[in-house]
Amino acid sequence: MFSASSISALALRLLVALLLGVGLSAAVLAEDRDPPPLPEVDGFPSQPIRLIVYTSPGGLIDVTARRFARIAQEVADHPFAVINRPGGGGIVAFEEALREPADGHRFLAVTRSNISKMVATGREDLIDRIHWHSYIMDNAHVLITNKDAGPSNWDELLAVNGQRDQRWLGVDIGGVKHISGVKMAEQAGIDMRWIPYGSGGEAVAALLGGLGTAYLGNPRDALTSDRLRVVVVAAEERLRAFPDAPTFAELGIEGLEDELIWRGFAFRKGVSDEIHAWYSALIRQVLHDPRWVSSWQHEAVNLRYRSSAEFERLVQRDREEFRRYLADLELLPGNEDSASGIRRLSQGTGLFGAIGTAAALIVGLALVLPRHTGKVRAGELALLSALSAAGVILLLMSLALPLANPVDPIGAGGVPRLWIAVLLPLAAWQVWRCLQSPREPEPALQTGRMLGAVGLFLAYLLLIPVLGYLLTSLIYMPTLIWYLGYRRLVVIAALTVSWLLFSEFVFQRLLHVDLPRGFW
Repeated sequence: MFSASSISALALRLLVALLLGVGLSAAVLAEDRDPPPLPEVDGFPSQPIRLIVYTSPGGLIDVTARRFARIAQEVADHPFAVINRPGGGGIVAFEEALREPADGHRFLAVTRSNISKMVATGREDLIDRIHWHSYIMDNAHVLITNKDAGPSNWDELLAVNGQRDQRWLGVDIGGVKHISGVKMAEQAGIDMRWIPYGSGGEAVAALLGGLGTAYLGNPRDALTSDRLRVVVVAAEERLRAFPDAPTFAELGIEGLEDELIWRGFAFRKGVSDEIHAWYSALIRQVLHDPRWVSSWQHEAVNLRYRSSAEFERLVQRDREEFRRYLADLELLPGNEDSASGIRRLSQGTGLFGAIGTAAALIVGLALVLPRHTGKVRAGELALLSALSAAGVILLLMSLALPLANPVDPIGAGGVPRLWIAVLLPLAAWQVWRCLQSPREPEPALQTGRMLGAVGLFLAYLLLIPVLGYLLTSLIYMPTLIWYLGYRRLVVIAALTVSWLLFSEFVFQRLLHVDLPRGFW
């Protein structure tokens, strides 16, 4: 005989499944129709169970963990607590879980992003020390545009700059979305530059502000504004929430059906088989709960359960893929390109010695010549010579910086080399003038003025993060020119405005060097 409560619960389950009517729960129910009851495990659980989340509160994995914990607490009739341990893309959370006893009272909420982060940071040991227990859901990656300030469909996206020099916004360098973006652009024949932001919310705000061509993210991100449009989906079929957005396969681009973000649960290795079985039963019961199913009906996620063996295979597949793409992007720790750059730097030790000797001779001459000629501004010459030698050394050191790649088309050393290449000839010219000019102001006055200019430059560097590059430069340039004794206001204004325009259009827009915007 069924009790009235059990009949009511069964009716509620059927009613919710019918009301959803969109197939959201079909994947879970088709694969696992009868979740088993919780087995009895001697002495477990004996304390509150802690679910460790690797992000701060509010992220999608945090929401997933909290929804799960609320229902699991009722199903198991035992307290669950969600603990946030942000840092290192999961490294902090993983290390905390590994420090605790393998008694099953702590487990991890994990995502595909953890795998890319461990590979990118050289912490693949953490992948091997974790038992990947249950895969519970996934959602496809989608490409989102601002239809009011950019392309509103795939064809219009392809037309942007003739598929050249597009700016795709996202999070993390070397993260799972970045790798997906590289694969998408590569197979679609688009020349894309990845612009990383601290969070998906910041990237979406930048897209709404017209600062990029497209944003690669989760389907739910497109629901934050009616100005956003999903233009393509990396899935086997169209999403019910976005029926007008085609899949890559429909556009004739194959191999992107699995570009998704999965979520699941994991433990440190060493947890007993009996506790693993207890969690398997608990997780399957929660995944079948009508409240769990209904809470995701508007999130464009696929609810599906995969056991440990299949989950482990997916993790290893993703691990190999991330390793391959990160190596291509020169972002893999210890890759040959980075090593060769360091070798090139070490091979320049002899050259560094020659530069140091030359600098010492120049400074020595600067100190000796005034005693015999009285014609050389010793302080200025010594300072300029030292700065010139330091500039040459920095120029050579920039050879060890990463080369141009799909992340940064001009390379990390591009802008430093440009600056040094311009400043060194100017410094050399000034040194030559010092040696040639017999009648100049007193050395103390000239040296003091130069040291004051250096002080202004240091203040300029400190203000850039606060006021932003353009505003700080607007203040710094006329101040420096005036301090150095030039008084023609029209020329000062022309030089300042010209430099600001050059910085904005050449550095920011042509070379895509993101100038600091400051807090204001």
